[in-house]
Formats: sequence, C-alpha cells, structure tokens
Amino acid sequence: MRKLRIAVANRQNRTPCDCRALRSILAATLRGAVRSAEVSVAVVTDDEIAAVNRRFLGRDRPTDVIAFPYCLEDGRLEGEIVINAEEALRRSEGATHTAQDELMLYAVHGMLHLLGHDDATRADRKRMNGRALDILRAAGRNIDPAMLLED
Repeated sequence: MRKLRIAVANRQNRTPCDCRALRSILAATLRGAVRSAEVSVAVVTDDEIAAVNRRFLGRDRPTDVIAFPYCLEDGRLEGEIVINAEEALRRSEGATHTAQDELMLYAVHGMLHLLGHDDATRADRKRMNGRALDILRAAGRNIDPAMLLED
C-alpha cells in the first residue's frame, strides 16, 4: 500500500500558484522511490525564505528552494520544502517557460533533495538537473535546460 501525504500552502500573492499541480508533480517525483511520504510544501516570498535561510542555514539572503529532510528510511519519507515564488517569477522573465513551470522545477529539486540526491559538485548537479528535467518533461512542463538551478 502506498500512502502519500503532500500538503501545499501558498503563503504569497506575487504569482499564481497551482497547488494541485505542485502536489501532482511531487507525487510523480516520488513514484517508485518510497512506500509512504509525508511532505509539507510552503510557497513563500523573498522575505520569508530569507528568514528561513538565515535561521537554519546561516545565509542572510533569499534563495530559490530549501529542503528539510526529516526521515528517509524503510521506504518512508518525511520532510519539508520551502519554495520562493518571487525568485520563480524573476527567473521565468524572458525564459521560454512560465513562473508556474519554475515553481515546479523548485518543487522537484527540493523533493529530490529529500530523497537523498545532492548537488554539491558539478557532476552531482548535472545528474540531479537531468533527473528533474526528465520528471518535468514527463509531466508536460517545458523547462529551458539553460535555466536549471545551478547553485
């Protein structure tokens, strides 16, 4: 039996957020990886993610996405993902994809971190970005590979 609980809270009003689509792409990211998952996602502003980044990672600046893995054992996953809607809006300007697509990218990237993927090295980043791109394309999302997360 597979039990996935993915809660999405949109705590900003700078850009539209399709919470249902976010849950769907996150469920697709988990397919075949775990038997059960409990994941909370917050879509926030620059100010809120900067506060989270400062408090938990010691970096006094906004960022695109932060993932907090709590448990990944015995086929069970628990964690939180914080996504910056303002950064998604900025990065999608002039790109071939929308701010919603960019939010999806951040969500998948965060979920891959919860699943134990790392992007500390260039090779790790390339592998992780490739996996994210595959998931997004399978879901019909058009992400410009040149716009993939690099930091």
